[in-house]
Amino acid sequence: MKKRNNQRLYADFKQAAALLHDDLVWSSDMEAIRRPLARYIANRATDGLNNDVDLIEIVQCLIADENDITIGH
Repeated sequence: MKKRNNQRLYADFKQAAALLHDDLVWSSDMEAIRRPLARYIANRATDGLNNDVDLIEIVQCLIADENDITIGH
C-alpha cells in the first residue's frame, strides 16, 4: 500500500510541477515564484510520503482544480 501511495504522490508532484511551468495567467505574486517552486516540487517528487505534509498539501491544492471531473448539470 505504501508503494502505491508513493507512486500516486510522485505523479501528483510531477503534475503540479508541470502545471506551474504552464504559461497560464498567474497573479504577479505567483508569477514571481512559480518556476522555482515548480523545480522544487519536481525535485521532491521522489520523496513520496517522506515529504513534509505541508508540501503535500500545497501540491494537492495546486492540482485540485485540474483534477476536478465534476459533471455539470
